Amino acid sequence: MRGVPAESMWQGAAVDVDAYLARVGHRGDVAPDLATLRALHTAHVDAIAFDNLDAVLGRTAVPLDLESLQEKIVRRGRGGWCLEQVVLAAAVLDRIGFTFTAFAARTRIRTGSRFGPALHVALCVELDGERWVYDVSFGAHGPHEPIRLAEHARLDGDWPFDLVREPSGEHVLRFLRPEGPAELYGFTTDVRYPSDFELLNHFCLTHPRSPFNHRAVLQRTRPGVRHLLVGSTLTELRPGEPATVRELDKDEALSAPEDVFGITLEPADVQALRKILDGP
Repeated sequence: MRGVPAESMWQGAAVDVDAYLARVGHRGDVAPDLATLRALHTAHVDAIAFDNLDAVLGRTAVPLDLESLQEKIVRRGRGGWCLEQVVLAAAVLDRIGFTFTAFAARTRIRTGSRFGPALHVALCVELDGERWVYDVSFGAHGPHEPIRLAEHARLDGDWPFDLVREPSGEHVLRFLRPEGPAELYGFTTDVRYPSDFELLNHFCLTHPRSPFNHRAVLQRTRPGVRHLLVGSTLTELRPGEPATVRELDKDEALSAPEDVFGITLEPADVQALRKILDGP
């Protein structure tokens, strides 16, 4: 690994990279190369769930400073939504010595709209003359490893993806499901900064049309199965099979964060979540 980088906006010098690697279960050396990029991406999405429970529990602030995110995600075993996870992942890549920028994307799969706000964020990594989309936080429908940023690029295997480019200039990431391609999001590579993340974070927490502050949204991508919980509806995806959907009862919904998504909640959060599930 290279030496500790100079102070940067991604705070690589301040990240506890060994603790992060232990959290995601990565063993072995790391270096600013494609093998490391792929290994870290896969390890991150396998270990760290998309988690909006802080917003559902009524917290009016979800801090995006690195120390708070390390405490929450690395030390306490929580997940986080994309803004939180990207800040953490960016600090790790910065510490290792990768060159990258951040971009914002307009989610299509959940909204059916191509013109909604650009609320999702990910990274574009430059490596050996090529660019790679590094997206560890899209959840159950997201890629399991980086995909090359080039028209008609593909990820093959059990979970196939591709990238196409529209006449508008937007890149579109697609999940190649057996029933046909599903457009996940559209994006350009216009550079976004941590200050932009703060604005998006405020919208996600407080805006009445935010998709994340009304009901629980938990997602996790693992090698053989992917799970998505929206409210009390659990969707399970397996390679080459139709999705299965079922409604959880209150006890199942209360245990799902840990049992299905690997999220460690504090006892007070469990009690608060129980009150929400019990209703008024």
